[in-house]
Amino acid sequence: MLKSNTHRNYLSQLAFAGDSAEPAYHRVNLVARALCPVKGVKSFTARQVRIVSISETGAILQARGIEQLTAHFYLCLGTSEIFITCAQIRQQEGSVFVRFSKPEESAFIRALAEITFPMTTLQTLRGQSARAIEARIR
Repeated sequence: MLKSNTHRNYLSQLAFAGDSAEPAYHRVNLVARALCPVKGVKSFTARQVRIVSISETGAILQARGIEQLTAHFYLCLGTSEIFITCAQIRQQEGSVFVRFSKPEESAFIRALAEITFPMTTLQTLRGQSARAIEARIR
């Protein structure tokens, strides 16, 4: 990629929007899907990923073949219930650091950190989960 001060789109800016403070990550163990756009085709491929840490502004993901994840993708929690637009920041030792397109609410992140069973779908939590998650379930 050519070095330039201009970005091709708003998602490109996420990787370069460096804030000096390191976000406060919460350790989690959640299974999610990364929906990656297919180049030249108006469709997506899905990859299963594990969220191992999450903050209001980003997350750390791990998966088999994680290095093949596209630069921009949607993180899908539950059964297509919550979508978060993400951009890769960097890859390191089998993990990918991503930044969210907009910061998530602290209450939502804390509620996700409290989920103990990684394969729990948000739909099964309906009526039993924190209000922050209930508000996001479609």
